[in-house]
Amino acid sequence: MTPRWSVVNTSPASSKNWDSVTTKKNIPLKQASQLIRSAHCPLLISHISPDGDAVGSLVGLGQALRQMGLEPILACSDSIPARFNYIPGVGDIVQEVSDPFDLVISLDCSDMERLGHFPQMPTFGSTPLVNIDHHLTNLNFGDVNLVDPRASSTAEIVLRLLEYMTVPLDAEIATALLTGIVTDTRGFRTSNVTPQVMEAALRLMQAGASLPTITHYTLNRRPTAAIRLWGAALALLRLEDRVIWTSIPLAMRRAAGYTGNGDAGLVSFLISADDADVAVVFVEREDNRIEVGLRAVPGFDVARVALQLGGGGHALAAGCNLPGPLEEAQKRVLAALRVDLARQSLKRSGAG
Repeated sequence: MTPRWSVVNTSPASSKNWDSVTTKKNIPLKQASQLIRSAHCPLLISHISPDGDAVGSLVGLGQALRQMGLEPILACSDSIPARFNYIPGVGDIVQEVSDPFDLVISLDCSDMERLGHFPQMPTFGSTPLVNIDHHLTNLNFGDVNLVDPRASSTAEIVLRLLEYMTVPLDAEIATALLTGIVTDTRGFRTSNVTPQVMEAALRLMQAGASLPTITHYTLNRRPTAAIRLWGAALALLRLEDRVIWTSIPLAMRRAAGYTGNGDAGLVSFLISADDADVAVVFVEREDNRIEVGLRAVPGFDVARVALQLGGGGHALAAGCNLPGPLEEAQKRVLAALRVDLARQSLKRSGAG
């Protein structure tokens, strides 16, 4: 589906301008800083089915802007999962925006369609937009794009921005941002965990963030309804050509009593199967859209298929949002995966 709104990228900045070290010569950081300092009521917004990086970046940046004397509005079109309730300030996130804003900051979103639906979106074109993200498939839709695919998380980029702006870190900001890093790296286990990421985590812990607390709530705990949902979805599990997949129909979610967003982390569990290279979970939403979560083992790339289907993400973790019905979405995704994975296998064998 093509968004009904668009923002012309007038900035010369792109991800190519990024350096792994924050410096005063970093043009995107300077431009973003100038826009933020000139704003009064910025709208901070993140993607549908929010994960820890979306929530952590949103709340962490929001707390920092309040510390600067601004009055930010924090918004997400979907409800925030209860497991993030330990983050100070998470209750400030709203699902509907009624107040005026003079700047838009998109967080952890590769394209504007992933932001969901807000009535004000057609007016975004007349409001400056800062796009902060770490997805390789980001469309650079902002007037200023702080997009670094090498970053572990959007929270890491937000930390760079705050340090560039010399905003003091406190325990509340640090807790939110470390949540983003921990969840997107699955507890510092992904391939993009670098010494710089560990140093960023150290600075956040020194500012007051508790790594054991964050790990406990984000990685080690889930509601009973989510476990019940996993059980029902695992009963439908399929393994075909090293692609392991299942579906979560709306009726299944209701029967399990699961009121959260997405697949409750199931797709990340499925990719641990030792006879699969790719994992897929199809989730039927209330709006009749099908949310597709994709994961891959190192050496394979699911971002290309996600991008082809209108989504985005990383090589090892991507997703898209398709129209229903569920069966049609399954056919589209699995067919695209078969073609793309065959090409990747040929390339890996040296025949491509």
